[in-house]
Amino acid sequence: MDNSFFSQIKSELAQYGQTVGKMGQLHLIGIISRVLGLFLLIFAVVLCVMAFLAFCAVAAIDALSFYMPVWASALIVGGVYVLLLIIAVLCRKPLFINPFIRLLSNQIQSEDELTSQLVETEHQLEMQQVRMECQVENATREFDFYVNLITRGWKVFKALLKKKA
Repeated sequence: MDNSFFSQIKSELAQYGQTVGKMGQLHLIGIISRVLGLFLLIFAVVLCVMAFLAFCAVAAIDALSFYMPVWASALIVGGVYVLLLIIAVLCRKPLFINPFIRLLSNQIQSEDELTSQLVETEHQLEMQQVRMECQVENATREFDFYVNLITRGWKVFKALLKKKA
């Protein structure tokens, strides 16, 4: 076992550590983007509901006071806010989640790309793990070979000593 074996193991471990770090970073990006996207979605929904309720209240007061144009305009604005709320819920991924993924990672543009990058990184991690296991198995086999060789040589040497004595 020479020094190149240990340097190879060292480089394998360094690659493994980098891959684990990249995988952790991708998981973190996914979690943070979902949390921030959900927070913004909830914030937008709450604002729209508050505005809708305020405009409905104004519309109800104006309807009772027989001013039809104010009442109609308040209902139109309330309808616009309901429409905006529906659009925000239907388009939550492109409006909220994907911008945060782009913000947190320069190369990844959407949640689908994040998922594919995560799968690719997990595959690289598994491949490096298998490579390191093979290196350890080869080193163990080589060590066992040398131990058996030395043991047999010692037995032969002892047998030769007994024959001469």
